[in-house]
Amino acid sequence: MRRNLKVTLAFLPLAVLSAGPRPASGFNAIHESSYNLEPRGNFGAGTTLSIAGIIDSRATDIWQVPASLALKITPKMELGAGLKTIWGNEDDHVPFLVFGIKWMTRSQTSFQADLLVPANMNTGKGFSLASHHRFSYGSPFSARLAARLGFMEALVENDALMAFEVGFYPTLALGQALSLELGAIGSSQTKGFEENLAMDLQPALNVNFARESTLQAAVALGLAGDRKEEMRVKLTLIHGF
Repeated sequence: MRRNLKVTLAFLPLAVLSAGPRPASGFNAIHESSYNLEPRGNFGAGTTLSIAGIIDSRATDIWQVPASLALKITPKMELGAGLKTIWGNEDDHVPFLVFGIKWMTRSQTSFQADLLVPANMNTGKGFSLASHHRFSYGSPFSARLAARLGFMEALVENDALMAFEVGFYPTLALGQALSLELGAIGSSQTKGFEENLAMDLQPALNVNFARESTLQAAVALGLAGDRKEEMRVKLTLIHGF
């Protein structure tokens, strides 16, 4: 427990200071580059369906509705695939398909790779690498640390080498079914760092039900940076079969 606390405190400044081409969204594109609709380790169920509804206060006539399916192929490895859809005042309703693979170590650290494939051939591809680690401090406190690097046209702007995002998510359990989470998310890229800098807070309420299912309601609020959020509401359903 003490070791986990020291490691977490060492990474917390990085998660805040490292901040974590969409005109209506403060989050950089790397934030939605995975089949995982929230940063986390491998799903517990053999098959997991995830779907979310996302709305930005600066574009209330546009809804993002990503959906994905994850399959556990071994106890430590899963495959995922999904759709990134946009509905409302948009011409391209399905801009990307995403395919990913994730591997979990014995230390509760997962490593992941995702490929974004454009449904419209005029759009570039995207590739991302991520790592996620869960810390346990003893009930009722825990935390998650997630880091992601993004490459290729879909995830970077102005020919930057790469984009990056770091998020730290401390969690307070209110019982077996309820928990409160406060995400500190920072993102930018190697070229045009200040123009793409986003530092945001994302409080969330998690409701667990059934065996491996969660309903999450989250609100992202901007702290600093040209790409920071104004207010972004996300409702996510994760259901394990």
